[in-house]
Amino acid sequence: MKVLHKNKPMVATLISGILITLGIILQSQDIGLPSILIFILSFLIGGYYQAVEGIKDTFENKHLNVDILMVLAALGASIIGYWLEGALLIFIFSLSGSMEEYATNKSTEAISSLLNVVPTIAKRYKINGDLETVSVKDLSIGDKVLVSKGESIPIDGEILSGRALINESAITGESVPSEKIVGDDVFGSTINLFEPLVIEVTKGSEDTLFAKIIRMVEEAQTTPSQTASFINRIEDTYVKIVLTFVPIMIAIFYFGMQWGWNESFYRGMVLLTVASPCALVASASPATLSAISNTAKRGILFKGE
Repeated sequence: MKVLHKNKPMVATLISGILITLGIILQSQDIGLPSILIFILSFLIGGYYQAVEGIKDTFENKHLNVDILMVLAALGASIIGYWLEGALLIFIFSLSGSMEEYATNKSTEAISSLLNVVPTIAKRYKINGDLETVSVKDLSIGDKVLVSKGESIPIDGEILSGRALINESAITGESVPSEKIVGDDVFGSTINLFEPLVIEVTKGSEDTLFAKIIRMVEEAQTTPSQTASFINRIEDTYVKIVLTFVPIMIAIFYFGMQWGWNESFYRGMVLLTVASPCALVASASPATLSAISNTAKRGILFKGE
């Protein structure tokens, strides 16, 4: 339910699939008009988000995308009476879009889970030796901080006193704790498992190792893969070629091969559907985001180019 709440295109896809199933049942019972109306409803619900995205991209960015091809193919199938086929095209199209949304949401959650382990407060020594609780962002290089047993180390620093056993799995992915002594470096977001430590801050909160890790993951997520970049470069030109090629082929089928109009138009819609690389476009970014978010949880990082 949580997934559906965050992913409206997925809800639309499920409703579209249910309506298609109902339409097939009615169609098998020779209940014509109601089944057509249900297929149209499935078409509208399932294709709404992707169609809006495609139209918005076309008019705002002056950029044609493959969403337009699939919508036109489904509309064409419906025009010549293939209501079920049109609805199925939109369902598959909607499913690819909702899965892309799902992958994007999972990737965002991965970043959020990393941010959740970052400490926000620290116990800093005053000049008179008393302790005060401050925000980690208020710590400066040279400040002395107390880290009690079981607490997360708030910031990168150097051990001034105490002997440490540090769980560094958040940084290294290694489950075996590391032993640290006076003079050793410790890193923010790792956990002190032994006696209380006093550390001297050596880096600002924005320059800690863990902060750099988060920035690297965010950078990798916003940097498209070579496949996605290639698709984005050729997409506009490719769509224009397909939209020019399909009418020409319909004309050839109708006038040159003397096929009937329905048959010629149907063949043109088949070409339009086959020429729509929606699976490739929809899979490129989700595959990258899914790989980054899952490996980030396991301590493996990707750095963008």
